[in-house]
Amino acid sequence: MAIDRDLAPRHALVLAGGGMAGGLYALGALLALDAVTDDGFSTCDFDLYVGSSAGALIAAFLANRVTPERLRESLESDRRALPRLSGSRFLALPWGDYLGTLPRLARALPGVARDLVLLRREAPVLDRLASLVRCLPQGIFSLDGVERYVRAVLDRPGRSNDFGRLRRPLLVPATVLDTGAIRVFGAESPERTPISMAVAASAAVPLLYAPVRIDGVDYVDAAITRTAHAGLAVGAGARLVVVVNPVRPLVVESYHRGRIRDGGPLAVAGQALRIALQRRLHDGLRRHARERPDTDVVLLEPYERDVALFDTPLITYALRGEVIRRGYRTTVKVLLADHDRHAAVFARHGIRLLPRADIERRARRWSSAARARTAVRASRAVRTSAAR
Repeated sequence: MAIDRDLAPRHALVLAGGGMAGGLYALGALLALDAVTDDGFSTCDFDLYVGSSAGALIAAFLANRVTPERLRESLESDRRALPRLSGSRFLALPWGDYLGTLPRLARALPGVARDLVLLRREAPVLDRLASLVRCLPQGIFSLDGVERYVRAVLDRPGRSNDFGRLRRPLLVPATVLDTGAIRVFGAESPERTPISMAVAASAAVPLLYAPVRIDGVDYVDAAITRTAHAGLAVGAGARLVVVVNPVRPLVVESYHRGRIRDGGPLAVAGQALRIALQRRLHDGLRRHARERPDTDVVLLEPYERDVALFDTPLITYALRGEVIRRGYRTTVKVLLADHDRHAAVFARHGIRLLPRADIERRARRWSSAARARTAVRASRAVRTSAAR
């Protein structure tokens, strides 16, 4: 549905990406927001949702009033609320692309072998082998499983896979692979693309996932163009914009514990990517503050020295409970650390934060329950392993 400037949203929720781990962290942050706000407001009550990459999946459910608690339950064995969201949904293999690789390799290998023999002194071996890269699949995994899951959930009664049928607007940006342009699904009316396809397009991390083709156009991860696309909420006229950004660089000051480079090339590349994404986000938020000083932005990010969280793989499922718990705990601590200021900001927009004592009590109760759930999962895993 197109955003009507005459009916500008008061409150907007912006969820950035960060792979499966980022989505789990954001889920924990949303559970925390539901725990610290008064009973009259929840994360399903924002006027506008903007979701990028992994955040697009969660935003699509929130816009359909699927609560964070139900999402958490769907990650367990409880199927009463939603179908179980298993890790295999994110790791579907594009068998068609893999099978299509075989004839391409068969055609290319004889020529490469000939060049390696006849031109071995003129042409470096790596140059010849690099030509085979064109024959490989476009991504290791496919997002078909995620698309099917989102479609199955949103096609149920009371929900919609159609942007135009949502009670609250949902914006899902993605990057056009061939031009670098930004396509914002849900920004124009009518929007023919189903929400489930838009979510898949926004989450197609290059190399990891194959590009998602919609109406002949290839799309990849929204974070390539902008980190969180918070400007979509600001531009729509929202006066309060809550941004959950699960991706920030790790700060290592105690070098006797090791440096980031000690983690190998993937650790170095991951830190460099986090630096670039967070710097770009903060630069954008500063620009929005200058252009729209009447808009309040609340930014929620992980603790910068949480080494255990940053060691979590981008694609993780086994550690889902721990990542959710860290997202919850860190968000509660951030809001409590400057409770009076946050309470005043939310109050300006008709949202009441609970008193500090009530938040601390709820946080202790939820953390105890989370630890109990983690212990139950560990016990089940041990019993399953023993049975095998």
